[in-house]
Amino acid sequence: MTGLRFVAAMLVVLYHAAVTLVPEMYPLVSMGQTGVTFFFMLSGFVLAWSMNPSTTKRQFYWRRFARIWPLHALTALAAVVLALITQGDQSLPRFLASLFLVQAWLGDQHWVYAYNGVSWSLSCEAFFYAVFPFLAVRLSRLEPGKLFRTGAAVFAAAVSLVAVLLAFVPGFDWGALFYTFPAFRIAEFIVGVCLAIAMKKGWKPRFGVGTGAAAAIGSFVILEVVDGIAPWHTAGPLAGALCIPGYALLIAAYADRDRCGGRPTFASAPATVKLGEWSFALYLVHELVLRTALELGPESLAERAAFAAVGVAIAIPLAGAAYTFVERPVEARLRNRGSSGGPVADTAEPKVTGTVTEPQTEPATAGATARG
Repeated sequence: MTGLRFVAAMLVVLYHAAVTLVPEMYPLVSMGQTGVTFFFMLSGFVLAWSMNPSTTKRQFYWRRFARIWPLHALTALAAVVLALITQGDQSLPRFLASLFLVQAWLGDQHWVYAYNGVSWSLSCEAFFYAVFPFLAVRLSRLEPGKLFRTGAAVFAAAVSLVAVLLAFVPGFDWGALFYTFPAFRIAEFIVGVCLAIAMKKGWKPRFGVGTGAAAAIGSFVILEVVDGIAPWHTAGPLAGALCIPGYALLIAAYADRDRCGGRPTFASAPATVKLGEWSFALYLVHELVLRTALELGPESLAERAAFAAVGVAIAIPLAGAAYTFVERPVEARLRNRGSSGGPVADTAEPKVTGTVTEPQTEPATAGATARG
């Protein structure tokens, strides 16, 4: 599961490389933005799978804060420095909205994507965390059949809402609005929660990782093909919602594999798992690196492609350094000072096993912006 995070993060990275530097590559990676859907679903799944009834709301919220905010604050400050160097737009209100993760509610893209633009997805995550303790209590009362019906209803509602609005009110940019709107994107999170609770209550997928991967890749490829013949880049939330079933099958298959054991896969290779641990940091730093590369002024396609490749090559080890020296140690320090008053065991990534425990760290989202 951790290894899959790196794959999803790279979809987002390649999408931003195209949007920022190599628009000629965009038709090949336009659906990279759906990596956000995977992370929102995985976030809901891991939180629900590992929730502990003895954890208080105060402890839960503190641990979520420790998980995402410190590295977000650091990269937000780095974005301020980049804006100063490049004489970019400066706005204290926009910076504060971004810093305190309320920007995704504001609708205006000048606010939503201010400074480190990818942090809009953390604004969504903050909302998900706020409602999770209440949501999980209600959903945990349901049996697997009702959980699947709930997830299907949420999926259908999300797809129908955007499709109807795009069809009947085409003059308004619904895609840009809903893509970053937390109250809409929570649909993906809810499906992940429903899936995890159903598996905890005994549901077991009757398919393996091959089928799950085929479903996810198939939905991605189909949407990529459709994007080449229709203006789907204006309806990112619809594309993301349509990926929910395929990504749900992928998560279920790999969660069952992690729980029951199975043959090694690419996602379980030690190198891939390590890169997966870096995925949150990669998501927070990569767009800043790509924007810096753009400021260096590459002009021809060859130059822009080279700068994009070098930017990605720099972003990955930079993410590793951020994870090792900032994200992991600061999170551990904050968690040990948490509201429980006692130490927390460690900060290893959660494993999907038969034991229900409080997650030590959560697969945080890898955000994407839909500017193309």
